[in-house]
Amino acid sequence: MTPESGGGGGTPTDPDPGPPAATPTGRAAQIVTILAVLCGIAVAWRRAWTCDDAFISFRYADDLAHGLGLVFNPGERVEGYSNFLWTLWCSLGIRLGRDPERWSIASGIAAYGVCLALLGTQTLGLRRRFGAAATALPAAALLGAVHPDWTIFASGGLETSLFTLLILCGYVLLVEGHGAPAAALAGLALAAGSLTRPDGLVFAGVAGLFLLRARRPALRPALVFAVAFAAVYAPFLAWRLAYYGDWFPNPWYAKSIGRAWYGQGGTYVGLYFARYWALLAAAPLVLATAVALRRSPSIAMNLRREWSDRSGLAAGFAVVATLAVARIGGDFMFARFLIPATPFYLILFELGLYRWRPRGRWTEVLLVPAAAAAIVLTPPPMRGGERVAGISNEWEAYSPQFCARVRQQGEALRRYFDRLPIRVVFMGAQARMIYYARPWVAIEGETGLTDRTIARQNLPKRGRVSARGSLPRLPAPPRRLHRAHGPGERRAGPGGLPEPPALLLRSSPGRATGAGLPVPPGESPMTWPRPGARASLHHKLPIALPRPASNPSGPPAR
Repeated sequence: MTPESGGGGGTPTDPDPGPPAATPTGRAAQIVTILAVLCGIAVAWRRAWTCDDAFISFRYADDLAHGLGLVFNPGERVEGYSNFLWTLWCSLGIRLGRDPERWSIASGIAAYGVCLALLGTQTLGLRRRFGAAATALPAAALLGAVHPDWTIFASGGLETSLFTLLILCGYVLLVEGHGAPAAALAGLALAAGSLTRPDGLVFAGVAGLFLLRARRPALRPALVFAVAFAAVYAPFLAWRLAYYGDWFPNPWYAKSIGRAWYGQGGTYVGLYFARYWALLAAAPLVLATAVALRRSPSIAMNLRREWSDRSGLAAGFAVVATLAVARIGGDFMFARFLIPATPFYLILFELGLYRWRPRGRWTEVLLVPAAAAAIVLTPPPMRGGERVAGISNEWEAYSPQFCARVRQQGEALRRYFDRLPIRVVFMGAQARMIYYARPWVAIEGETGLTDRTIARQNLPKRGRVSARGSLPRLPAPPRRLHRAHGPGERRAGPGGLPEPPALLLRSSPGRATGAGLPVPPGESPMTWPRPGARASLHHKLPIALPRPASNPSGPPAR
């Protein structure tokens, strides 16, 4: 039933006008939805990229695909990723013979396209039920298609796009369905989201509270939701504890996520809304529409409740997710952590355009193009390599030439490392090179993502966002420490390094310090800088060396 368009307000007594496609406006909305999806996918594909952080997950996925287990280094069980389901998905692609970069890009952009399609179909369904009160065109899908950073993080090699899709699916199941089956499916979707990224637990908590409030007095949907969620997440927790020996992934400790950092997080959120200030218009629009709804007694109670449920859950997801990002200090990549909250700000914007009186229709005609223009034309708060409070537009740093050069350098290092028990310390920005170099043991030495000892050190103060700060001098493990000297100090010779040889890769691409490495025929010796870092090399090497690289059925040579 829909509000009628005559007189001073709507009335729920008119018959359902039928599917949206039965009217010119409905057909136009379908066409616009399809165009929004296609345009969004095209822009995302044009901006496709893979960040260095993704190669941490790729190495885990590669080892799993080749039978070494879900580990970064053979024989070491450290959960250095925080995107379990995404890592499994990447491992499947590698197992099928796909390049992980291309596999992750295609998967992420496909998930982004499905998100836009879900937003558009929501508009079409609501148009059928709410009639002329609903928006004529899919505002949320249109704004999502022109959102620059959503198109950027549709790819990137990380789990952002899949995570956003799973959370959005949970939302749709909660607001569209009623009863136990819908609650169970929503619980499964949000459990999958929590396996994709730990902050899915935040959305699951909001969803549980929503079911308790919106489905009163019947508690069955909330209980079914909780059981479905636990049926997936509890076995995962048990496996994590048995396999890795920890309740939390290693990045929880490496990045000090347990410690609140509202100052940095407030800066991160503020920078996002400095560019996407148009999304903040959702708040006054929703409030105005809610007030108008209360003053329109002729609107059917079921329509009132549906609009309130949709706007309430979207607001809960958007606000709580934003506060969670602010608490942990955000990220060093501009906008990335707020992409999962973005669809819900767009949903609120669209719901705020609902008008219970015909003369309010002009607001949609004016505000949707204005919001799209603001989203597209407002420049980012930083350009190029510029950093604001440690936050940058990471995407701009990854030119195709840069990525190809780093891959080439990693593959060159692989010839040095081939079938040698090399232990390498690297900084996070060198994960791409490490993936293609394939050393036997690699230690992320900036935050300790893949090292339990480094990650759990007590730090005097926080460092830049997504890092931990300056590591203190480490105690020297017996015969397992490689100290690299800084500028002005005399470097130790080959005899001063532990056996087997150890390397320390610095931020300068393709440069390392080490000793005792063979130089492949026809190659000139590498240039070695003088790093000023100190790292623990307490890792134990596997007993057996890998199969030769020429064996296609075996794991990559390390």
